[in-house]
This record gives sequence, structure tokens and C-alpha cells, in this order.
Amino acid sequence: MPLAKFEIMLKRTMGLDIQSIGRPMLERALQERQGHCGVDDLDAYWLLLQMSEPEQLQLIESVIVPETWFFRNREAFQEMVQLQQRWPRLINSSQPLRILSLPCSTGEEPYSIAMALLDAGVPPQHFQIDAIDISPQSLHVARQAVYGKNSFRGEFLSFRDRYFALNEQGYALSETVRQQVRFSQSNLFAYDLLMGEAPYDIIFCRNLLIYFDRPTQHAAVTLLTQRLAPEGLMFVGPAESALMMLHELTPIKAPMAFAFRQGPPKQEIVKTAAAPATVYPQPTPRLRPASNASISRTASSNAKPADANPAAQLSQASLDKVRLLADQGKLEQAAALCEQYIKQHGASAAAYYLMGVIHDAADRKQAAADCYRKALYLEPTHADAMTHLAALLQIQGDLAGARLLQQRARRSTENNQS
Repeated sequence: MPLAKFEIMLKRTMGLDIQSIGRPMLERALQERQGHCGVDDLDAYWLLLQMSEPEQLQLIESVIVPETWFFRNREAFQEMVQLQQRWPRLINSSQPLRILSLPCSTGEEPYSIAMALLDAGVPPQHFQIDAIDISPQSLHVARQAVYGKNSFRGEFLSFRDRYFALNEQGYALSETVRQQVRFSQSNLFAYDLLMGEAPYDIIFCRNLLIYFDRPTQHAAVTLLTQRLAPEGLMFVGPAESALMMLHELTPIKAPMAFAFRQGPPKQEIVKTAAAPATVYPQPTPRLRPASNASISRTASSNAKPADANPAAQLSQASLDKVRLLADQGKLEQAAALCEQYIKQHGASAAAYYLMGVIHDAADRKQAAADCYRKALYLEPTHADAMTHLAALLQIQGDLAGARLLQQRARRSTENNQS
């Protein structure tokens, strides 16, 4: 039986683009659910699916297997807790910080948010967390708040001693953390999602958008930004950063955090001619002219000041024009100009990385990956190229390759900062 009906149903109920997981995954899920329900064939299962919303949710859970753990991408939580400067009202304020985690899966992310804030000294009454997921089964696990060893990964596990108690079922989370999170079942495209709720200061929506096609992704980002307070922060997954560049969201200078601020970039004072031209911002730069603080990497770590070489100034201006076109949504013009730049000035890591970002934004994943690899061939320590290529490998299912690149990118970033 053709799978088109099931694909349309999953797209309608949760926005799933079947290409993001592959049809074999859907076929396996359908066979599993058909057998579990004891129906003879897919036609019979389709009829059952139309009459049972719980079974629709079961199918969704079979298709989307959540992969999460406490303090996943730790840098995001480290950036989040820099609150005293961003939200001074937290001090002696009657307005608590509002935070949304969507999707929250089995609770590791929202609980990590709570632990990070408590560790930073934020009083419990000064923040509240709403956590939403489409899966009743995942929410049941989240509310039970008892976790196995797989939820604790990495080297930094001191939080486990502070907030968990080991029992026969696993690691039970303390009530101090649990009471900070309010769980509810829904999905991003529900008509009544967060109806009547005030905007959020912080939104975590990580590794959800990769399951949508491009139009649905843009619709999702629009919905999220409508629920984000002015100057609010949004955290996304590594594979979703390029999408943010096409919206009124400005990247935060925080390597590996994948954080974006509501609103266009703020103008900053241009430095004197003695300042070096090479800028090392966050791994996922927004495409903007060089006068903005959010410009992407434009040269290798050995670059000289731009004013020392008139030819270098001309080359930099050309790349800035490419960024400007891309930031305006003129991706084809930007790509053509970038190709022209490479022909005129020769191959460079900066140019190929920028070309990769443009292809990424245009949803040309393979072309983007090729460009990132060329950038890494020319500059093996280019952390931004490694981060973006890792994101693409993650989408393609090469989790081991993505993990290795992320580790390399983290080491490269740390070396540049030392």
C-alpha cells in the first residue's frame, strides 16, 4: 500500500517531513504498530488510525525516537545563566523569568534549565519553566523524574550528586528541581498552543525543526518568535542555526551555544584601523555587513589587519557584499557572487565556508557539505565549518561522524580563546 496517506497524516498532525527520517523508518514503524494492534494489513490499520487519536500518538512515538540527556550541548546552559546583565529585573523583582522548553521529551532539558539557574543562584521564585511535548509517554517519564545512566553523559556530572538520589528504579530527581517545571501535552502547531500565555524570555526549541520541510520550518520559527519577548533568547540545535539567519533573529557571541536574540543586530562602534580584521564570533554567524558584530569568519587565524593591504580591503568588501545579499534572502545572487569571488581571488576557507552557509540556507545540503569540506581542507581548524558540517552529518544519520566534528570544533574554539 502506498505510504502517502500516512505521510500526509504525520505532516498534518506534527509537521513531519518524511524525508528527514526516510521512508524505511516509517515502514518499520507501521509494521510495528500494525502488529501491536493486531490488524491484518495497512488498510485496516489506516482505518484504526482515523478513529484513534491515542494510536496516532503511538505511531508518532514509533517514528520519532527522542535522543536526549542532561545538559546536552552544555554551552547553551552556560550562556543562558548570564542573566544578571540581560535581565536585571531578576533582582528583587515580582516578574519571574519565563522559559519555554519545546519539545521537552522526557524532561532532561527543562530540568537541566532549572538546575543551571539554581546553581547560578537564581531563587526559585524568580523563574518558571513551561515544558511541552506531543508524546504522553515521554511526559509520563518526565513527571516521574527517575532516570537511568543513559541520561547522564559527558565528564561534568557533579549536578547528579547535588540533585539526584539513587534508588532501585534509577536516579530520582529532587523535588526542588521538579517543582520549577510545569509539563503539558501539545505540539507546536496546535491552534490553542499557549493561548493566553505571556511571551517567554527564553525559548529552547532544539532539534525539532530538522524534522520539517523548509516551508514548515519557516512557519515554526514564525510561531516561536511570536511567543518570544522583545530581546528574548532562542536556543536551537546545531543543524537549525542556518535557518535562523533568514529571520529577524541575531546570533549571540557564544561558541557552540546556538543562541539567537529577538530583533535585528544592534549597531556597534566601529573599531580603529589598528584593530585586526579577523573576527571570531559564534559558530553560526548571521550574514551581515562587516560593520555589525555578527559577521562570520572572513580569514584564517593568521590574517593581518585589513588596512595593511589595499587588495585585502577590496577582497573583504566583496565577501561583505555576498553576506549582505544572502541576508536579504537573495541566495542565488549571493552564491553567484561568491563563485565569482573565488574565481577572481582564489580558493579560501572563508569563501568556501560562506558558500556553504548560503547553500545550507537554500536547503542544498550536499552542496553545503562539499563547501564545508573544502573550507576544512584549506583551514583544518575552521571551527564554524566543522560545526555546520557536523549538523549536516547529524541530519544524514552519521552520528559518530557528527560527534567527532563537534569535538574537533570545541577543541579549536578553546584553542583560539586561550
